[in-house]
Amino acid sequence: MTKKIGILTGGGDCGGLNAAIEAVVKSADNEGWEVYGIRRGWEGLVFNNMFPLRVPDVDGIHSETGTVLQTSRTNPYRFTGELDGQILEEADVSERVIENVRKAGLEAVIAAGGDDTLSVISGNEYKNILGLINDYGNDVTFIGIPKTMDGDLQTYSLGLDTAINRAKQKLEDFVPLLKANGSIGIVEIFGRNVGRVTFKAGIAAGADAIFIPEIPVDPDYSVDFIADRYNQRAKSNNGVSYVLIAIAEGTKDPVTEQQVYLDNGEDSFGHGKLSGVANQIKELLQGRLKDDPRITEHIRKLDIKIQTPTYDVRDGETLYSDSYTGQKLGAAAVKYLKEGAESGMAITNFNEHGQIESMPIRELIKPRPVHMEVLKMFERAGLYSFGRRPDQLLYTPAPVVSSPTGISTQ
Repeated sequence: MTKKIGILTGGGDCGGLNAAIEAVVKSADNEGWEVYGIRRGWEGLVFNNMFPLRVPDVDGIHSETGTVLQTSRTNPYRFTGELDGQILEEADVSERVIENVRKAGLEAVIAAGGDDTLSVISGNEYKNILGLINDYGNDVTFIGIPKTMDGDLQTYSLGLDTAINRAKQKLEDFVPLLKANGSIGIVEIFGRNVGRVTFKAGIAAGADAIFIPEIPVDPDYSVDFIADRYNQRAKSNNGVSYVLIAIAEGTKDPVTEQQVYLDNGEDSFGHGKLSGVANQIKELLQGRLKDDPRITEHIRKLDIKIQTPTYDVRDGETLYSDSYTGQKLGAAAVKYLKEGAESGMAITNFNEHGQIESMPIRELIKPRPVHMEVLKMFERAGLYSFGRRPDQLLYTPAPVVSSPTGISTQ
């Protein structure tokens, strides 16, 4: 019997999405099913923007970063824009989503996304989203594939490894320039409330200081650490020195203790655009260190350089791990549907025992901060500074739901 399914990608684009799309289409074709691509995430179901997706359309895209379906941050529970000749402001148009799914004859929809995209399926009380499966029942099966470059879901998410590797490259490429100019360098990397990409990329690249949203930055300690590191490196390297700082965009300004936003706007999920905390750190360092002998002994004028890679971390080559995982999760999603999927679940793995691992989307999207015990190990070993005194553990994130057996917790 022919089955018709849809697939969409929502939120930020990243490595692994095209791999999942290719695997879904090829696996479904192998079952004799029809697949419809839904353009630009949930927006495609608001405007009924769907098209048949066939094997020749996706053959060989698994290693390409981005998404051939395009993407957006559309929230059908808070839609702003023109629809049917009317201008709507933060309107609930979720019924249109269900109407268009039913009109197209789709029996199931696979959504690849993070906490925002997938919360449209499961609901999220903190974002005032009831969720499609709660609002409209289970006559259409909605399942998820975890995707977020922030790495803040309860399991590994598509795009994380590729993003970490790109951020690592940006940090490492900055070092020769810093050495040549005797500079302090700050690289601002994405990460709203969880600093996993900055944490792992910073360690992999050997950044001296790594600032993440999970830990408030102690300005006095951090300034002293950076000055001492600059001084020590200069004295052991014939006067040549630099300091490399990796900072997540969601890290709070150590002076105001507030996150730094680009402007007052926000997207349909209620998120503002974070940007500028690196500039706040720069101002702090310039004010405190411009006449500090630990700096001026080695260079006449303090020089601080900033890089903000932003979208550069999303482009480039998809790592093998994301291409492999994307294809595995895509094929597993089709297998899960074939075996009688439960709506509101996310596919998290297909293990070596031939079993599909899944979990409720409501559990998947609960935030997972950087593991503090791992961080403390690096901190106490004296390898890196995380903006606080190693002997004063100023903050430990509240515990979150434990990940199921077999699911990564790092």
